[in-house]
Amino acid sequence: MSKEYLEGKTAVKIAESIEHAIQCGQLAGGDSLPSVREAAMMLDVNRNTVAQAYSRLRERGWVYGRGRGGTRVMPLHEEGEALGEAPVFPGTVDLASGNIDPTLLPSLKRAAAEVDWQQTGYDRSGEDPELLGLFRDMLAREGVPADSMMLGHSALDLIERALRVRAPIGEKVLVEDPVWPPLLALLRSLGLVVEPVPLDDKGVMPEELAGRLGAGVAAVVLTPRAQNPTGIDLPAGRLERIQGALRDHPRTLLILDDHWGPLSEAPPPAIDPGAPTWLLVRSVSKFLGPDLRLAVATGDADTVNRMARQFALGPRWISRLVQRIAVQLLRSEQTKSQLRTARATYASRHKALADALRRHGFTVSSGSGVNLWLPVKNEAAMVERMTARGYRIQAGQPFRLRSEPGIRLSVGNLPVEEADTVAEALAECTRGASTPMV
Repeated sequence: MSKEYLEGKTAVKIAESIEHAIQCGQLAGGDSLPSVREAAMMLDVNRNTVAQAYSRLRERGWVYGRGRGGTRVMPLHEEGEALGEAPVFPGTVDLASGNIDPTLLPSLKRAAAEVDWQQTGYDRSGEDPELLGLFRDMLAREGVPADSMMLGHSALDLIERALRVRAPIGEKVLVEDPVWPPLLALLRSLGLVVEPVPLDDKGVMPEELAGRLGAGVAAVVLTPRAQNPTGIDLPAGRLERIQGALRDHPRTLLILDDHWGPLSEAPPPAIDPGAPTWLLVRSVSKFLGPDLRLAVATGDADTVNRMARQFALGPRWISRLVQRIAVQLLRSEQTKSQLRTARATYASRHKALADALRRHGFTVSSGSGVNLWLPVKNEAAMVERMTARGYRIQAGQPFRLRSEPGIRLSVGNLPVEEADTVAEALAECTRGASTPMV
């Protein structure tokens, strides 16, 4: 294959030449790039310069690393897969999809039947005052300011609107590493530069994040509870230090994706009362059901007002029928009871697998939600071996930017009594292998 597309003397220019080649069709999905050494010799530059260019392309989603297989162009279907979850094959136990347990959700059918609704004209558009009041009360009980609020279709929808009004094209957004793949795809589609911040067993390291703040950083996106893919709950002290660092950067928007919300046993995120630009988003998908396509955002007045004006130019409003169904669910005592059951059930499943893994010699971070992260040496081999044993797990590659290899284990539908069997299967996959697994 001709490598005439490769040009430039700086990491930025080299990356731009490869990106242009991909966009023009000179490079297709799966094509190999020259090795770092070969490219450096061709361009007469230092190897580190080429390595930085390839790193930049990886972070922007144009290429991916295959270890000894080199660096290849990201096929479109792999980007599409990164937007969803790993496929689950018939006959395997699903530890890959990250799905919630539908039996723990309240009945939409019953709630819809109880809504007194008549079709009207556009006079019934807009946000339902009772629904906003219920969300405001929920957030107030958690100590989250809710003076400025708006509704959206999903957490990602609201994050996108916030970034559109606060993050100019070409600016940086700091994210957790590993991170939720759809967020990466969104940031890249908006022309933003992803800057990964490493995690330890307690989440984002405040000092690492603070060191990356500065000119050109438009936003920071964090998951305070049940981080996907690690399940880590960010300690209150760390969030406080992060917000303290942001006080010196008042134009940098802090976005908190509190997707696990009322299902979490960890305390809710505490918002700095002096924070100039911030947004907390919460979808109802995990606790009321994904089919409602409903989420709420609360934040500083300027950001929320600008988001609302933009929303009015497109969708204009959320279905009032959907809003009334949500009202019916949120004010129902039966829903509240189901929430308590779901919270305890998910917590017991998460703890059961984490404890079982530790008994089998694995190091696992504490947390909540439906996901755990297990460091491994060879993701593909681990996925293959677990599949052979009847378990489908998720390779960590779609979640990682600069972090070390790992696998994500999802326990949303895993019975507590099966946790030790899963841990034993994982342990067996790491023993007697020519390639170290962990």
